[in-house]
Parts: sequence; C-alpha cells; structure tokens
Amino acid sequence: MFCVLTENVRENNISEKLFGRVKKDSYNLLTVPVLHGAPFYHLKVTTGNRKGIDFERVIFEVGRCAQRLLVSDDVILPNIKGIGRFNSDLLYKKLLDNTAELLIKQIGDKALYDEENGIITYRENVIEIGKDRNDFNLAEHYSSLKPEEIEKYIFAAALYELCGVFAIGECRFDFVTVNGEKKSVGNVYFA
Repeated sequence: MFCVLTENVRENNISEKLFGRVKKDSYNLLTVPVLHGAPFYHLKVTTGNRKGIDFERVIFEVGRCAQRLLVSDDVILPNIKGIGRFNSDLLYKKLLDNTAELLIKQIGDKALYDEENGIITYRENVIEIGKDRNDFNLAEHYSSLKPEEIEKYIFAAALYELCGVFAIGECRFDFVTVNGEKKSVGNVYFA
C-alpha cells in the first residue's frame, strides 16, 4: 500500500487574528478502494499558514505507508526516519519494452534498440520512447482516483507496483519522438 498526501492551507479568519485563537490542523485519512487491486490511503491535511505539515503526525496516521508517500513536487519532505517519497522505474521499463515491441512490429525490419535509453534506430531515423513519462494511456477509472497535484506516471506506478493493478491501461506510451518531432505511436511508419 501507499499514501497520497495532499495539503490545503487554511487562511486564518479575522477573529483568529484579533484574539489569537487558531484552529487546529486537521488530518483526514481516507481509504480509497481500487478496482482489481489493493486499496491505498489518501491523507488530506488542512494546516494554518504558519506551521506546515507535522510529519510525525503523518507517520502516526498512516504507519509504514509514510515511507511510500505520493506528494506534489513542491512539498519538501524532512529528513526523518519513516518518511519517504515513492519512486520507481518498474512501470517505466515495462512501458518502454511494450512500446518498443509494438514499434518494431510496425517497422517490420531490423532495428537497433537501445533498451537502456529507450531509443530505436531505423534507417537513419532516431525514435525516442518515453521522453515524457506522462504520455501513456491510464484507464478512466484509475485516472479519476488520481489527485491533481500528483504526477500521472508516479500514481500509475504506485498502483501497478504497490496495489497489484496490472491492467492500468494499454500499458504503452501513446507518443514517441521521431527525429525531434512528436508523433503518435500509431502513425510511425517508414517507407
């Protein structure tokens, strides 16, 4: 399992400013069910504009899932034990391989494929796969679960790796870059 962490900063109202009464931060933990997979946590934090997120409280709320947090890039995680950002290349490698296999079938001739960098060389054409990791198809059901702040690829990788959702979509990139020009995978043909 993993945890999506989103923060909403609350503005203090006039009575809070005048009398010094400040509302407490709220931590609302939801368990989100996933079709064909294990559920994940979504921790919605509402903080005042002075403090920020109490990461000790995050660890208390979600336990070991705090080691695999999905947060927006502008949230800075502290360097404390038990807190970590989820990061994985497992799905990326599968997307690269599936897209390369499809393209080599379309080309129908020998092509040099550099698996490490996701580059196919064919008749002096350079095809770069996965230059933008978010250029793949994610099924509607799963994309509706994704919070806006979270990158699509990271969310899909967490579903794939940590929730056991192995059918997240067509599992290939939709676009590739051919000689610097972005093209749809279905439109990459050479005479």
